[in-house]
Amino acid sequence: MFHNFISKSLLIVRGTTINKQSLFKRQFQIVSSVKSSIKNDLKDSSIPPKEKINGDFKDIEIIENLMLNKEKPVASYTIQSHKKLRSQFKPSKPSYWIEDLIYNAKAKQPIYQTKSSINRKLNLRTMSDSYVEEFLPFKSDPDLLEEYVNPDGGIRIGKIFEDLDLLASIISYKHCMNEKENFSDITIVTASVDRLDLIKPLPICDIRLNGHISYAGYSSMEVLIKMEALQDGVFQKLKTNPETNFQGETLMITRFIMVARDPSTNRSTQINPLQLENDYQKKLFQIAEEQKARRSATAAAALTRLPPTEEEKLLIHDCYLEYSKYANKKEKLPDNIIWMDETVMESVTFMQPQNRNIHGFVFGGYLMRLAYELAFSNASVFLKNRPKFLALDEISFRKPVQIGSILCMFSQIVYAPGSPHKSFQVAVTADVLDIEREKRETTNIFHFTFICDNPAIEVRRVMPKTYDELMKYIEGRRRRRVGLKLRGLYNET
Repeated sequence: MFHNFISKSLLIVRGTTINKQSLFKRQFQIVSSVKSSIKNDLKDSSIPPKEKINGDFKDIEIIENLMLNKEKPVASYTIQSHKKLRSQFKPSKPSYWIEDLIYNAKAKQPIYQTKSSINRKLNLRTMSDSYVEEFLPFKSDPDLLEEYVNPDGGIRIGKIFEDLDLLASIISYKHCMNEKENFSDITIVTASVDRLDLIKPLPICDIRLNGHISYAGYSSMEVLIKMEALQDGVFQKLKTNPETNFQGETLMITRFIMVARDPSTNRSTQINPLQLENDYQKKLFQIAEEQKARRSATAAAALTRLPPTEEEKLLIHDCYLEYSKYANKKEKLPDNIIWMDETVMESVTFMQPQNRNIHGFVFGGYLMRLAYELAFSNASVFLKNRPKFLALDEISFRKPVQIGSILCMFSQIVYAPGSPHKSFQVAVTADVLDIEREKRETTNIFHFTFICDNPAIEVRRVMPKTYDELMKYIEGRRRRRVGLKLRGLYNET
């Protein structure tokens, strides 16, 4: 989903230099004490044997080597301002919200009418055709750093999530749109975001973000995005010579799943097929297909569909026995344990038109930022200290959020095994409140992993009371184990 975020980053698509929207990324540093904490977490006896671990993440290093950082991309893309982009998306529709209200009032018709689909000519596209790279020169541009800096001298991760969402949309439109087409001919939305993990510590440096389409189906596509740290002086060379060859240090790899819809019918519409030019691209495509199958398998095994495993049932019983000791104040709850229902934090936000995408809904990056900042606040209260961000688990955008709606977010620490382990899981549920029907409808559930890098702080253990909390506890435990395995595998290579 596109959004209206504008700042001073420099977009360089080989052969073209454009001052425009900022798109990325300096994230919280993981200092050496955090890395040692991760190693301690890897000793968790609850981690299953290596052969039983989901194989999603053994492809990370393969993907890193396969991404198009050595191939010359097509140098023909220009990012336009949000205002101009939005007016091109609906040429007959005004660009200002107040005029949109007048236009809709006069039209007196639903957004999607019963119309025939737009006939679009399909063309074979390559991965290189959709390639876009973006630079955030935090070290070279103090003014840009000032726009992203948080009170502790780090970077506001939520703003980075907004930028990631925008870049994924730009890449998707670049793949789908043909010559003489405009943004009104196709609607692209963010369907889901795969795991996003910090792979290596991040100093204050110049950052390059680059990505391209790695998979294309009938109407869905996978966007692969990579974040790299540049060596000193590289960014200045690129400003004068965009053809400068360099290799950055990989800090993050993530995937966005985007879906194309017909703007007249709001139904799925076919996108340009992907032509694979070499064995490297075939491998990327194969990994994307495997990831798609794994996502389906994970969804089929979710706790909302299948009961807990036998091992998890034993864990639930152990939790019940321990709960019984402290229920009704039979025994005093130890200081290193906290009830899960005491880790709740909520927020209510009115959805304003300034945070709309080109389709008139709240853009996904903004929702990701709101969820992250609530989770970070909750984690800070839980630790009584600033946490460090480690990962964002897979999320799905179930339905669009209307401008003018009331968004209620509910955050909770759902899994924390306690000392000596330092990491823990925070879940955020986003609901849209229907004030007329007095109903709440869930649009997203976010799962974040944080870690405490202060060796003097003992992370408390979270204890569930109810069956609903136990299911959240099991879900958080599953996600944490997958994240530990990913970071462990990558650190071992």
